[in-house]
Amino acid sequence: MISTLLFALACESDNVLHPQDDVVTPTDGYGDISGRVCDPTGYTWLEGATVFVNVYDVDGWLIEVKMTLTDKDGWWSLSELPTGSAHEVMIQKGTEVIETHTVDVRSGRTTKLDEPPCLDPSTLDIAVIAGNYDDFDQVLDHMGIADYAIIDGLDQAQLEDFLLNPTAMADYDLIFFNGGALEEGIVYDTADSTNPLPAEIQQNLRDFVEAGGSVYASDWAYDVIVQTWPGRLDFLGAEGTPNSAQLGSSQTVNARVSNYAMSEFLEAEGDYVPVVFDLPVWPPVVQVSSTVSTHLVADVEYRENGVTLYQAASPLLVSFNGGGGRVVFSSYRMVANDSEDMVKVMKYVMFAL
Repeated sequence: MISTLLFALACESDNVLHPQDDVVTPTDGYGDISGRVCDPTGYTWLEGATVFVNVYDVDGWLIEVKMTLTDKDGWWSLSELPTGSAHEVMIQKGTEVIETHTVDVRSGRTTKLDEPPCLDPSTLDIAVIAGNYDDFDQVLDHMGIADYAIIDGLDQAQLEDFLLNPTAMADYDLIFFNGGALEEGIVYDTADSTNPLPAEIQQNLRDFVEAGGSVYASDWAYDVIVQTWPGRLDFLGAEGTPNSAQLGSSQTVNARVSNYAMSEFLEAEGDYVPVVFDLPVWPPVVQVSSTVSTHLVADVEYRENGVTLYQAASPLLVSFNGGGGRVVFSSYRMVANDSEDMVKVMKYVMFAL
């Protein structure tokens, strides 16, 4: 960790001053500095970071610390800084200084630092396949993302029109499948059926991801993943048989963050986050292939033939590459986990993967 004067000041007596070398005598003028901070991951604007400047007198002694916090969009501003010398702006997250900037202040003016590159949710084009058992749109609203398209996943004609049109799909960066949308005749069909649509739709989804798009499915929408990308995830129940894996019971588990990058992104307490399974049935994952990354894992209960059983280390949130894009599956409903930590998980899934 990088030590800072903030912590040094906290440890020293109030009358101790610190000399600064090469000080230029300030003029009588004052000016302001403003800027914006992106999280070190590069995937979200950083709220609550400490921004400070140490102010020195003409003899090089520290006389004041100007300090502020970044707002929810990462913006900050420091006012009434003396002109005549360059100020070092330090930006701190937790106990670590993550950025420093040397800035010359101009009298009566605000010096605005260049805005750093940072992924902006408003630049993403998102389609949500609506269903009965999750509500991604509510989670997106919570995240401040209001510009998304809703495809009625219970209207077969509307759903087919979208998934059978690669050009329409290509307009989006992310396609979310809520649990409880229509699946039979869409992503799978009965064994004796000659319906060609599921195979065509599966290929369109693979092509969408291959071209750089991302697909996210939750809970009961697991059949989208099983049928379109077979062999990646192993669920309880008969392998490949639609709806056979919905054996999990309602419960709350303390999920371990099993991915270092996500742990850094979340700054989770003890690297654990609570995950709620509020429905009486849901599809536990047993294991994943070597090409799949696991991000959250927990021991879970399920019921089979009236008997309560346990699945150790069930992957709850996983992802894998499908070419230029990414496929993500969560065995839990996002809308039932709309907490601060789980919204961060969602941001990680959307921007960091």
